[in-house]
Amino acid sequence: MPAYYDSIAKGVYIVKRVHILLIGYFGICHNSIRSNHHQGFVISDWQGIDRITTPPDANYTYSVQMSVNAGIDMVMVPDDYLGFINNLATLVNTEVIPMSRIDDAVRRILRVKFVMGLFDNPLPDYNLVDQLGKKVSWLSVLRLFA
Repeated sequence: MPAYYDSIAKGVYIVKRVHILLIGYFGICHNSIRSNHHQGFVISDWQGIDRITTPPDANYTYSVQMSVNAGIDMVMVPDDYLGFINNLATLVNTEVIPMSRIDDAVRRILRVKFVMGLFDNPLPDYNLVDQLGKKVSWLSVLRLFA
């Protein structure tokens, strides 16, 4: 995963882990990014933790445990967010996932948000609501990434 390591060395804040099987393990369940001093946070692939077991969701509790303990800080849960919350709470309450791991994830996510200035002006400008979804808005966003 040279691209990951090069990006981390250059200071990238957010890394997305994929759910595909690589060299006998799922990338989402491997803690290699943490061992390379990444200060940002790690986000799961969309439905990534659902696919750790075969068939998907065969043991959702195991999937939550493996991914969070491997360093996933933010999980993209498309459907059953209550199931995720309940499983995570149970795993923390039974000390399968240490509370220090949750604290670390929260710290990492908030650090990036503060560095990016997301809390500098936390309230939106409601005067611009009528501009949402207009083609001009999307073009402005695309120009930022060009």
